[in-house]
Amino acid sequence: MEQYALQVLKAAGYYVALIILMRLAGKRLAGQTTTFDLIVLIALGVVMQSVALQEGAWNAIVFIGTVFGLHRGIAVLCTHSTSLRHLIRGKPRVLVRDGKVMESALRDENMSVAELEAGLRKLGHEDTQSVKLATLEETGHISVVDG
Repeated sequence: MEQYALQVLKAAGYYVALIILMRLAGKRLAGQTTTFDLIVLIALGVVMQSVALQEGAWNAIVFIGTVFGLHRGIAVLCTHSTSLRHLIRGKPRVLVRDGKVMESALRDENMSVAELEAGLRKLGHEDTQSVKLATLEETGHISVVDG
């Protein structure tokens, strides 16, 4: 039984570490993932998991159950607490206002002007001038209000 309690603690640590990695990587990773970003994130997750997961099928079940349970619990808590949601997922950030690119917001989000423009083109906007408001949402996706 002590072995499974240790597995629960390791799985919880793994989950917290993943949340911290995602926050450090930024919202952009969630919605605008490049192949390189995805490879790095998967590699980090695999390494962390190999350290946290003890051998044996029951340990794997406990690990998966713990991570899934924590994830579902945090998701429920985030629906009821804006503060917790912003802590875990981040806040929406304005990238373009009245056609003007918010350079400091791009820097803070580790996003280039080229990546912003590509995101806007995906939404049918040729340039920033036609955009009244573009926001990088907490999901990592860009939303746009036409000008």
